[in-house]
Amino acid sequence: MKDEKKIVYVIILNWNGWIDTIECLESIFQLKLIQFKVIVCDNASNDNSLDKISNWADGVLNARKTEFINMPLAIKPIQTIKISRSDVEYAIVDQNTPPLILIDNTENLGFAGGCNVGVRYALKDLQCSHVWLLNNDTVVDENALEEMIKMCNLNPSIGICGSQVRYYHAPNIIQTLGGKLNTWLCTTHTLFGGKDAASIITQPTEIDFVPGASMLVTRQWLEQVGLMSEEYFLYFEEIDWAERGKNIFNLAVCIKSIVYHRGGASIGNPSESGERGMRSEYYLLRGRLMFAHKFYRSRLLIVYFGMFGSILKRLLNKKWKRAGVACCVLLGIRPKSINIG
Repeated sequence: MKDEKKIVYVIILNWNGWIDTIECLESIFQLKLIQFKVIVCDNASNDNSLDKISNWADGVLNARKTEFINMPLAIKPIQTIKISRSDVEYAIVDQNTPPLILIDNTENLGFAGGCNVGVRYALKDLQCSHVWLLNNDTVVDENALEEMIKMCNLNPSIGICGSQVRYYHAPNIIQTLGGKLNTWLCTTHTLFGGKDAASIITQPTEIDFVPGASMLVTRQWLEQVGLMSEEYFLYFEEIDWAERGKNIFNLAVCIKSIVYHRGGASIGNPSESGERGMRSEYYLLRGRLMFAHKFYRSRLLIVYFGMFGSILKRLLNKKWKRAGVACCVLLGIRPKSINIG
């Protein structure tokens, strides 16, 4: 399985999340059989994340002890290079590049913008065959990458391959096995969420997008479809990506590639309370409208009616702040009471 001429670049976006990122890195450096290098792109963290990660690579700082980090830890030191986003364009990337690359993005570029810096760096290596976009709040099984590469090698039409993503705190329960898109309302839902992982025995055959927690992307996809669209800042980037490439490549999810995901560690998720949940809600609804304007303009009226329904539901449930956020999205207003950036 090991091919000296090909290499996978694992790309992790970090934003004030060095503890999660280090745990993720510990699991990545246990991966089997596949040649890989890791790029951590930092979106202007204010918690000294890059210094903490560098200290971990030097063997000075240990990973958080959890049920997932009960194996022998990765051998330290891990050779590391740290560069700024402005240096990426001129960087020489080849077999002599260290296994861990830390890129300081110098500002918060959002999910797509932050990851794309790492993708551009990876593509400068002519031996790069795939990039694996991986959320920093994940822990990966040691065979996760190998199994996705096997699937892609067996079916060259695959452009993006996802993993069986399970809940970090409920490791036998599926979080997602791919996603479906409702093209009338421009809403999404994940497949098999909440199912017992032992009940999943076959690959999902029809998916509309691969969720962003784990996306193995071929070089061919990147060269023909392009990088992720950066206008969303957060949410809907992977749905946009899939929409742009659906007539060129196939999408797949590999059930033998297992990834455990905390979910919402950096930005929050819609189910959370407080500022992080509001921020997440804003970007999710905003992304939905942006996506509809971009790809399904003929159905915008239906999408807007759906949004009005969402506002009414929030009002009936006395979720006043969430209703206010949804109204701001419809009116194209950035909520002043929420620290969006």
